Amino acid sequence: MDDREREAYPGPSDRAWTPGNSTTGRSGAVGKAVETAGGLAMDAVEKTREKVAEYRDKGFEQVSRDVAEYTRSQPVPALLIAGGVGMVVGLLLGLGRR
Repeated sequence: MDDREREAYPGPSDRAWTPGNSTTGRSGAVGKAVETAGGLAMDAVEKTREKVAEYRDKGFEQVSRDVAEYTRSQPVPALLIAGGVGMVVGLLLGLGRR
């Protein structure tokens, strides 16, 4: 490869090393992000398990009260959730008829 080609197509060896240019720095950041996401997922799973156990103990009445309370306090997200669930159920029922 001559000098003109090297200028037109710089390769990895043409770049100077800088701390921000390190792939281990990038992979370390990705690793931390994955670790954080994993921790958040584990927290969500644990909270969900606690809620399911609570609803199992308290029964249907508690679930219906909580849903009604959430719907009154957050009407737009509740409507979007209901619409999304309706679309999924409709798609599943439509696939069953084919």
